[in-house]
Amino acid sequence: MANQSFIRDAAVKMAVKMGVYTKIVDCLNRRIAKREAAAIREHGVEVLAKVDEVLTRQGITPFLVFGLLLGAYRDKGFISYDYDLDIGIMGSQRPDNMLDYMRENGFRLVRQFYIKEDGWISVEQFEYNGVPVDFYYFFEKDENTVAVIVPFKHEYKDWKEANETDGFPSQIITAEKTAFSRQDFMGIQFYMPDKAASWLAGFYGEDFMTPVKNWAIGKRETTRRPYPVRQYRNLEIVEQQARL
Repeated sequence: MANQSFIRDAAVKMAVKMGVYTKIVDCLNRRIAKREAAAIREHGVEVLAKVDEVLTRQGITPFLVFGLLLGAYRDKGFISYDYDLDIGIMGSQRPDNMLDYMRENGFRLVRQFYIKEDGWISVEQFEYNGVPVDFYYFFEKDENTVAVIVPFKHEYKDWKEANETDGFPSQIITAEKTAFSRQDFMGIQFYMPDKAASWLAGFYGEDFMTPVKNWAIGKRETTRRPYPVRQYRNLEIVEQQARL
């Protein structure tokens, strides 16, 4: 295992030095995303129902957000090329035993991003039946606004080196404070923000009802803004959960 890690690190450093690391990663990610998109089409509704069952039993209100909310509102289903399920949760509802609870209910922790300065957990990714499920932890920014802090890949380093050095850049994404109510989504009832149109316009721009497969940040006016605090992946907690 140690030898494999050494070979992997050496290969990554060479790829970075040759300027092809990003291209290789993008190619691999496209292959993974294609497989995960197929898993969503096959098991997505089942996994969403399981998420709702497990979290509401714990007193948590999970709600559709980002690509999953866009698909539900605009397409009345999953976006065909979406490769994960985006779930919003108010961070104040996250219990201390969240990871153990999710594991006991069949969810495997894949990634956890956090801010070192205050320990805030921003995003956790779980896997259930081959489907990635991202939990985005929102917080009240002020009396009228909620927000979430989202990590992105490093400007030029591979993820492992970034995690060991200066971490990952962040954006803060804001939305109107709203209530959440259950609405039909592909035959199941799931919580969605009552101000879904406002949220989606903030996430993706006023033209969010027009499908754009290669949508890119920066080409539209959104509520996304750079956030000055870097984030890190908690590898230790993922390894710890894998051993249990």
